[in-house]
Amino acid sequence: MLDTQILDTIANIAIALAGFSGLVVVFRSRGARSWSPTELRFLWFLIGDSLLVLLFALLPFPMSLANWSEDTIWTVCASLLGTWFIVGDLIALRGERIDRRTQQSRTVPFVTPALYFIFVSALAMGVALWLSAWDFGVPRGQAMYVFGLIVLLGFAAFEFLYFIGLMARDDKEA
Repeated sequence: MLDTQILDTIANIAIALAGFSGLVVVFRSRGARSWSPTELRFLWFLIGDSLLVLLFALLPFPMSLANWSEDTIWTVCASLLGTWFIVGDLIALRGERIDRRTQQSRTVPFVTPALYFIFVSALAMGVALWLSAWDFGVPRGQAMYVFGLIVLLGFAAFEFLYFIGLMARDDKEA
């Protein structure tokens, strides 16, 4: 049975987080053209992760309305979300490596060191979701999928914290 209340709650949180990303843009004193590649990547991930949580929270509804079996719904949803975790992680890692190599990275004391944990967590979450899709070692179902959405929301919140930390750091330097 599809628990719509949980998915609806997650979708509402994602919408709120996406709205907060607009505040980031407003509070930044410089124009977007002067943002560092790191800042732009974090902004894209903040908006993208928030909107993807919304999309993934709504994805099971049309499948359920089309009378897909629960196994099919959670297999498709878990494999798509797991793919995003792996692909998004690779994109973020590539961007981080390029920024470090070109010395264009903007660091924030608490957030930047935690990136390594985020990279490992994203990869682990992607693998766990794929294992769930195959029902191999991780049970297939809504629980793992919802956990993945919560982790993705956590990443978006972390990306928002990057901008809060960046603003605090910039204020201290000014």
